[in-house]
Amino acid sequence: MEATTPGHNRTGAAVSPSEIQRMQDAVNTLSPPTPISTRQFDTERLAYIADADNVGSIPPPASLVKGTLKKGLARLKGVSPNLFLDKLGERIAFERTGTRLYDALISKYLALSNAEGDVLPPAESVFDAAGLPGEAPASAAGETPLETLRRIRAEELGHFRMLCDSTTQLGGDPTAQTPCADVIATASMGLVQVISDPRTTMAQSLNAILTAELTDNAGWELLEELAEEAGQSDLADRFSQALGAEQEHLAIVSGWLRTLVTDEAGTPAV
Repeated sequence: MEATTPGHNRTGAAVSPSEIQRMQDAVNTLSPPTPISTRQFDTERLAYIADADNVGSIPPPASLVKGTLKKGLARLKGVSPNLFLDKLGERIAFERTGTRLYDALISKYLALSNAEGDVLPPAESVFDAAGLPGEAPASAAGETPLETLRRIRAEELGHFRMLCDSTTQLGGDPTAQTPCADVIATASMGLVQVISDPRTTMAQSLNAILTAELTDNAGWELLEELAEEAGQSDLADRFSQALGAEQEHLAIVSGWLRTLVTDEAGTPAV
């Protein structure tokens, strides 16, 4: 069933205007509306913000020896070591979540394909069909949709491992939950819920993945910039390669989503 199939949806007020009017009349009679001030709520919120601790903290580098940081971390120039480790932790958390998102998407694809047949076109076909700029990446040539999904999942995992190695190289602990890692993990929870929900369609799941890929691309751009500013050209090169792969992921997911939505748009309503 398509996501836009009409059903027994009675959430809108327009389905029962007379009952809505009765409810409004009862409110006006029994509890007449009065202006509501949110001043106390706003004051409490400001007080909580002012008194709150940080989300978390950066752990001391595992390589602390007599108060001296490991060479790699000490060589950072123009960028706070704590900030750099925090953003590395953020990307580690997000790539770990990205791997799980594609695990869930692969399961969704297999289930829907078994029930409905092919639910996605080959990745190399969506560039022309969806009007995407440029040519299909060479890595997508000849791949089935399942092969493309599995390759992207493997690349997400590869990025996770590369980030862990980079953090260790700088003297940090890749298993630490840094503040930004904590925040991005919380922000990503909804995406995991959407794709893991058995009721969501492939298009709805791709829309969630698209949100993740847009965030991922922006995160890699920032991390590459920070590495360049810190004088870490080797890390910047690694991050640039990861960004290139993520740009390809974004193009493919965007093409798939556009194809599914435009195909459904051309299907007569039932």
